[in-house]
Amino acid sequence: MAGAGTDSPLRLPRAAAAGLGLLTGFTGGLVVTSVVLLVMDGPLFATFVVLVLAGLIGFFFTAFGTDILRRRPWSATCGVLAGVVAATSMFVWYRSNRIEEVWAVPYDRPGAPEAVGAWVTPDLAVRARADLVTAYRIGDGSVAWTWEPPGRDTVCAMSSAAHDGLGLIGHASAGRPCATTVALDLRQGTTRWAHHDEATDPFKAERFVMGLALTGDVAVVRHGSGWRGLSTADGHELWRAEAGAGCRPAFVDAAPGSVVAVAHCASDPGADRAAALRLAPGTGAVVTRTALPVRDPGTRYAVLSADPLVLWVGESEERGTRAVLVIDDRGAVRTTIPAEADDHTLLVEDFDPLGTPTFEARPLPAAVVTRGLLIAPAVKPGDRRVIHDRNGSFFAYDGRLVAVSLDDGSRRWTSDLDDETRGITVSDGSVWALGRDELFRIDPVDGRRVRTLDGLGHALPVGLTVRGDRYLVVAEDGTGPLPPVRALRPDFVVF
Repeated sequence: MAGAGTDSPLRLPRAAAAGLGLLTGFTGGLVVTSVVLLVMDGPLFATFVVLVLAGLIGFFFTAFGTDILRRRPWSATCGVLAGVVAATSMFVWYRSNRIEEVWAVPYDRPGAPEAVGAWVTPDLAVRARADLVTAYRIGDGSVAWTWEPPGRDTVCAMSSAAHDGLGLIGHASAGRPCATTVALDLRQGTTRWAHHDEATDPFKAERFVMGLALTGDVAVVRHGSGWRGLSTADGHELWRAEAGAGCRPAFVDAAPGSVVAVAHCASDPGADRAAALRLAPGTGAVVTRTALPVRDPGTRYAVLSADPLVLWVGESEERGTRAVLVIDDRGAVRTTIPAEADDHTLLVEDFDPLGTPTFEARPLPAAVVTRGLLIAPAVKPGDRRVIHDRNGSFFAYDGRLVAVSLDDGSRRWTSDLDDETRGITVSDGSVWALGRDELFRIDPVDGRRVRTLDGLGHALPVGLTVRGDRYLVVAEDGTGPLPPVRALRPDFVVF
């Protein structure tokens, strides 16, 4: 009993020294961290508060605990080391959840045309304005090459994907049909071959149409009353596919091993009927034909997935079809997912319920398909609000991501982001959603936030691509407030 009573007075000074050392080291670490943050981020109110608070606490404990720290140097030293480790860990955690800019390209001149589409390859970020196509090296943002449409033509169509260093671009002069297609070599920025559609079709006066597609070594272009498959090597014709009697080609897209086309067929005056065709890439033969619930000739389409075939149908009519259709291998519509539900609206075609598709020649859908789920931003009643600032007034939405099963159309999960989605993509088995100020990494299985990175500041929809620890952002408006293309990454890469 006596020994136990004698040990207790010894433990107290050691514990006090260790505790004071921990607090002293911790506050010292916070002081250093705050100074580093001030140098890296500039004057921030929160950093100033932490600096002053840490300095006061550190001074208090150093002033009143000097004697205890001196009499127990080993305990004090261990406490200081533990404090430094704790403060450093907080610093790394804080910085690893913030975004830094790796590089950014110069702004477009004031009044320059907006971008109409973009591709990102393993080496390049290719941004197409109506008057100029520019390729930037992903490593440092330097310009690899530029390409201009001939004469006074402007870019009016792009293939949804680039394949094996090749992309398809359609161009035409103002007010003319988008009838000329060029195969652009993305390695050098040169034209490999060109194709011109001589057919006269009054509907071809539509400027922006999805009339170009790439799959393997076949380029698919809209031509006359159907489509042509051309060799990506030299542009020679491989096959022809007709839309059908009384029908006209309205849309085409492709993925490896699959070509999806939509034909509008007039059945009576003032009314159209539509069908989705799955074409064999090698021969152009019609594999399946699916009737679509569409009457509006101005309907917009998007292929969200080729396997299974997930097709967005967006009629502009007030009571038209706005839904995602899941089509099976036999051409039957397996599941229909309406954009408008009882308590929310899915944003599939665009990120803004009142806006137009981002990038006119190569529109960016606001939804993705992964793990048998359609994942899309959604807005509910009361989400919309008006924000006033020095640039004027605009609508903003507090939103969320909603996952819907492709099998039965049931809702699987909802992930509240408290932010409106400005970009979305799938990479490394995760869904990445870009908000106004934050980048969210979402687990597609249950909608859980895996990671949140802040410090972005995006007011408008953008093209988002994830390449490892780099996030490439392509803006439609390159005149400000954000650069046309920039590469981002976390300050610290923590796995």
